[in-house]
Amino acid sequence: MSLKKYLLAGGLSTALLLGACGGADSGEEDTSGENTEESGTDEENQDVSYSGQYGDFNVVEFSQTTMEAPEGEETEDEEESGPTEAVVIEFEFTNNSDVATSPQEAFGLDLAVRQMDGESEVPLENLTMDLPEDFEKSDEAGAAAEMVEPGESSTAVVAYGPLDPELETVLQSRENPMAEEDSDPLDHTIELEGSGETEG
Repeated sequence: MSLKKYLLAGGLSTALLLGACGGADSGEEDTSGENTEESGTDEENQDVSYSGQYGDFNVVEFSQTTMEAPEGEETEDEEESGPTEAVVIEFEFTNNSDVATSPQEAFGLDLAVRQMDGESEVPLENLTMDLPEDFEKSDEAGAAAEMVEPGESSTAVVAYGPLDPELETVLQSRENPMAEEDSDPLDHTIELEGSGETEG
C-alpha cells in the first residue's frame, strides 16, 4: 500500500512537471480567473498520511484562508502590509515518540510545506499562532500547541504562508538521517482555491 502511495505521488509529480512544461497544450490550467472552489480539495485529500520520527500524521483536509494584517503594521518598505494567504492543514496526530510533544512541533520536525519556484523550493512559515480568534477551527488550532503524551492522539490545525497563488504548493517529508527505519517519503501537491488565478 505504501509503495502504491509512493508511486502515485511520483506519478503526480511527473504529470505536473510535464504539464508545466507543455502549458500551452494543457486544458487543465485555470487562467481565466474563475472561482475553482467546487473543484476544491476533497478529491486531493485521498489518504495523505505519513509516519515520521515524531508521530503519525493523517491529513483530514486542506483549505485556504486569508489573514488580515494587524492595523498599522508596515513592511520593510514602509508600506502597509496587506492580507496574507495561508494554507490550512487539518490532521490527526498520534505521538509515536517517547516524550510528550505538540502536534505543530512534531509536524514542523517531520514535515515541511513549501512552494516550488522553478528548480528552487520556497519554505513557508508556520502562521498557526496568527490565525484570528474567530477562525472556524480555532479549537483545532489551539490543540496544535497542546502537549500530546506518547501513544495519545489529537486532531489539530496548522497554517503555513504567505502563499504565492502563482506557485505550486507541496507537503513534503523532511529527510532525517537519524531515523532508524526508512519510511516512504511524502511529496504531495496541495490543490488550493486560488491557484491559477491572477490579480494585479
